[in-house]
Amino acid sequence: MQPIAPNVFISVFLYELSLMRNYFYTGLTYFCLVAFALYWTIVVLTTIPIDFAKERVTMLHPKLKLLFGSPHKLFTPPYTYNDRLYLITRDIKTPQITDTIEVLAKLAVRKQQRAPCNQKENIMDHLVNNTVAGLKRAVLQNKKMPDGAVPATTDSIYIAGALTKLANSKHFIYYSTALNNYCRLILKENKTALAGKEVKIVIKEKMIPPLNQPGNSPFLQRETIVFETPYTPLL
Repeated sequence: MQPIAPNVFISVFLYELSLMRNYFYTGLTYFCLVAFALYWTIVVLTTIPIDFAKERVTMLHPKLKLLFGSPHKLFTPPYTYNDRLYLITRDIKTPQITDTIEVLAKLAVRKQQRAPCNQKENIMDHLVNNTVAGLKRAVLQNKKMPDGAVPATTDSIYIAGALTKLANSKHFIYYSTALNNYCRLILKENKTALAGKEVKIVIKEKMIPPLNQPGNSPFLQRETIVFETPYTPLL
């Protein structure tokens, strides 16, 4: 019987080593995929705004909420309201008769109807909604409510006081000018004669049903004023 050459042992050893390495990396790949899927499944279950899933998970394993729920802000609860922008016009000679136009909902519908070729509507949507958000933020930061007032309520007196403080603010002037220009554009599109007319701009928050509330449950869609201007002439 002839002895086996050392190079044969080395070849067999290297072959076995390569097999073990392939098994190791294959197993490691599957392990990483399973760990990744499990991790994000737990993150979703502990952060999505669905009370039933969160309660079940945190009831069975309370520590999962601390490990996976707190540091993630990707799955934040949805808004509880929609912004509404109203243009209220009236004739200077007959102020008791008014005409109201809502802007943001129509803008969103127009953007959807003209997709995907809706670059103009998309730009206008960003411009108007960012302007509305900026005005709301500026007013809320400068509106001084009396002690004991309900946070969800607003009053024209406090809004007017905030507008007085913001009269010389650079950002507020920019937002106001952009919104006034857009409002005049909307009135022209609606073929509203500007001569002898005055307009009031009102921003409201319209409450929407919570995500976990059944669709057939009664819900009062209350609207809260967060910004309004006095009537000003269009020309």
